[in-house]
Amino acid sequence: MHLSSDDVAQIVEEVWGSMLAVDIAPADIEVDKGDPSVAGSVGVTGATDCLISLEISESGARNVAAAMFGLDEADVSDDDIADTIGELTNMVGGNIKSLLPEPSTLSLPVVASGRGPTLRVVGGTSLLQQGFLSAGHPMFVNVWNRASTS
Repeated sequence: MHLSSDDVAQIVEEVWGSMLAVDIAPADIEVDKGDPSVAGSVGVTGATDCLISLEISESGARNVAAAMFGLDEADVSDDDIADTIGELTNMVGGNIKSLLPEPSTLSLPVVASGRGPTLRVVGGTSLLQQGFLSAGHPMFVNVWNRASTS
């Protein structure tokens, strides 16, 4: 499987622009370990077995949820954040899936919050990690190769 960070950057920029009308750009940043964050993930099964995750700071998640729902950040609920991160993960994951070998199936998104990094794939390896900044908020997209169950 060949997936480039340029491909992922283009997908993320298109999703953020079309869904949120918010600018986002690739950035060489490190995960801020221990800070509150929200992560969404979707699995791809078939010719490729991987997990695609999107992880964003808690304040960044609130910012994009406000943009998605046309709310003030103070009025954004936890459900609004979960819905937004789930939908963004589904859109980014679905577009990445379209670049992977067929046949493949995309799972429903799962959203979790906690201290970053929130998501780890036990026994998996990171095939790609791309950092982004949007309105000063860090966001990461990871594509994980899942461990074989055979």
